[in-house]
Amino acid sequence: MSWSDTRRALLCAAALAPAALLAGCLRPMLAEGTAAAALRGRIALPEVEDRFGYHLYRSLEARLGEPVEPLYRLAVETRIEEKGLAITGDRAITRISLTAIADWALYRPEEEAPVAAGRVRSQSGYNSTASLFATRAVRRDIERRLARDLGERIARAVLARAESLGPPPAS
Repeated sequence: MSWSDTRRALLCAAALAPAALLAGCLRPMLAEGTAAAALRGRIALPEVEDRFGYHLYRSLEARLGEPVEPLYRLAVETRIEEKGLAITGDRAITRISLTAIADWALYRPEEEAPVAAGRVRSQSGYNSTASLFATRAVRRDIERRLARDLGERIARAVLARAESLGPPPAS
């Protein structure tokens, strides 16, 4: 074996060593027996008020499970901020940025103070066109994607805190 082959083998071994050490330490969040897996289906999701809320609800339901005998209640307040990014010489806005922000809180039944809370945000943009129909269709698509992304982020944040929530309240 030449020196370059030996060196290459050592470099490969050194690069793979951290991954091999961590392989036994890492475990999927929703693996069987985890606190996060036990939380699925145990959270009452927020009421749907509009199209954005519907897509947010569907995203949360996909990640947190359909609420069956909920032990917690999730409250979410959302807002969308819009900003024109590209403005032509005749003051027409051609690029629009949307930022969706959600403040969420997780409550136990009969308690007023949340056991967990946070804020998540997601951002996207679109080009405005001369066609009002096309611009509205694109905006709806962007809002749907933003709602889904917020749902994913909220669900990850809630599930990541599952162990710190302590034992579930008595039913």
